[in-house]
Amino acid sequence: MKGLLIKAWRDLTRRPLRSVLTTLGVAIGVAGLVAITSTSQNLVRAQRELFASTSQAHVRLWVWDAPPGVTSFLEADPRIALAELRLTYTTRWRARGPWMDIQLIGVADFSHIKVDRFTLLDGHYPKEGEILLDLSAAQAAGIAVGDEILCRGAQGRERHLRVSGISQSPGYLSSTITKLAIGYVPAPFLRRILGIAGGNQLLIRLVDSRTAQETAKHVVRLLRRQGLTVGTPEIRLPEQFPGKRELDALITIMFLFSAMGIIVSSFLVANTLAAIIGEQISEIGTLKALGATRWQVLTLYLGEAFIYGSLGILPGLPIGALAGWGLLPWVGNLGNARVSFQLAPEGLVLGTLVGLGMPLLGSLWPSWRGASISVREALQSYGIQTDYGQSWVDRQLQRIRKLPPLFAMTIRNLARRKGRSGLTLAVIAIATAAFIGAAATRSSVGTAISGVYATYDADAWIWFPQGMSSQTEKLLLTLPGVRAAEAWAVADGFVQLAEARLWGIPAQSTLYREKLIRGRWYRPGEQEVVVLSADLAANQGIRLGDWVKVQHGGRWRNLRVVGIVVDNTIFLGSTLAGKAFLPRTTLARLLEEQNRYHLFAVGSVERAPRAVDRLISQIEHRFQRWRPSVQPAYAEVESATEAFRLL
Repeated sequence: MKGLLIKAWRDLTRRPLRSVLTTLGVAIGVAGLVAITSTSQNLVRAQRELFASTSQAHVRLWVWDAPPGVTSFLEADPRIALAELRLTYTTRWRARGPWMDIQLIGVADFSHIKVDRFTLLDGHYPKEGEILLDLSAAQAAGIAVGDEILCRGAQGRERHLRVSGISQSPGYLSSTITKLAIGYVPAPFLRRILGIAGGNQLLIRLVDSRTAQETAKHVVRLLRRQGLTVGTPEIRLPEQFPGKRELDALITIMFLFSAMGIIVSSFLVANTLAAIIGEQISEIGTLKALGATRWQVLTLYLGEAFIYGSLGILPGLPIGALAGWGLLPWVGNLGNARVSFQLAPEGLVLGTLVGLGMPLLGSLWPSWRGASISVREALQSYGIQTDYGQSWVDRQLQRIRKLPPLFAMTIRNLARRKGRSGLTLAVIAIATAAFIGAAATRSSVGTAISGVYATYDADAWIWFPQGMSSQTEKLLLTLPGVRAAEAWAVADGFVQLAEARLWGIPAQSTLYREKLIRGRWYRPGEQEVVVLSADLAANQGIRLGDWVKVQHGGRWRNLRVVGIVVDNTIFLGSTLAGKAFLPRTTLARLLEEQNRYHLFAVGSVERAPRAVDRLISQIEHRFQRWRPSVQPAYAEVESATEAFRLL
């Protein structure tokens, strides 16, 4: 056995360049696998730690003008560990560049933040006329402590705010992805803008996250008994951190390319061993003549593959660890979190197993063929294929007459070692397929983003905190530049067992262009019907014509599925399974808000961003009494495009 191992080592060192390149292929595959596994494991660990250390809320609830005493009332419940009221207001801001979206968060006492804590990186907490800006937004806009920004308030008035400090908020995605900045201001500032004395966001931290669904329903019932207007609770668990869907997609794509690299490396080892065996047929015959068995010859070449794998994992493991260390801060910044690096044992074990296993697997066929050569065949071989010209492929190649002689000879020589040539072509084919696949994916996904958002023909979204009647559509149409306006109902609920977003859209909507793949859209006057998105229907195994249970806040209705549409526009960070589209009045009754709508879709005559911004200013001024929150639709497209660029 010792002699066989010595021979295997000499075979590898006989052609050092070939061995180095093959080993390098194994090392790259192992390094990619270790880096990605370590990054994935560190992100999961870090998010769990951040969820606990920053006391992130398990339940977020929109309320209107809730008094401060409501938190003490809720904390008396043994299931609730902490409760805190804040104010939120989404508006537009700018520094030196174009107008952008920002969510202002009003905090009553920055020294006693109990839930959704954030880190002060530089400066101090804001006072009147100041703002604490999130790090990702400050970096994107090139803003430092002491700079001033312009922010729109009530009635479209612009206010100057000085940046008092820079913070980092793990509870929110980086603004480089969402295109939504996060800024903290004193609560009195937002109370004046909103015209309320209490808060409009309730954050709840639970003793046991497993009681989230039950506790959220209980809190909603209690608040409604107090006469408060309450929205749909948003439940967040440690494993459902912001941006999990997007980061999972990023990690999956990385794993796919890493797996492709490992497969290519196994082909490289197989090709190298095929070449070595082709050069050593006479040596195989000599070994067998001296008494070597088939198993011993097979062990010899499998040992060479094992050495290739061992040499590959030696640099591959540390390179992968270093790559993971460099990749983690970049991926962590997308989640707005600082993540410390820890070497993941899973990555090292997986990298070692794959680094040794794939070369062995790839070498099985050429090694077996080499070990199967008899003494007679080996001693009669002169290094060329004696059966060349007998196969159908050989005969077809010999008929080539019109090519230059050297080129024709080159093509025919490929057929003399069909196995080795096949392996070489397979490696080239996989690499080419990967390159073309990546380029095609980039082009097709970019086109798909435009197509997906073309489904929604609205240019701006208006949210009225206290709701408005459908007659508001007519008021919006009186504004110059408005081509269409529709009241939509929207809420999060359940379809069967899956969490879904429920949309109540007019039957003859001009601002939603459904892309039906089966069935039809609901007709005017229909009530007990629903149209599902394809991903939601597939998730729950629902077919056209089935009756499904649609729930919201403990209330439910049985609706018949009349259509399936393609609609995958889910907000970043969402964990919803898909969408369900109901007649507007049906969803309004389910929400117990007949003829009261919070969301209005608006279409603009001019669709350029500047024209949409001007229209938004008009809407804010015209409806200032109702404190609307108005968002441009083009910001969502920019957000999705930015997330795609990262992938």
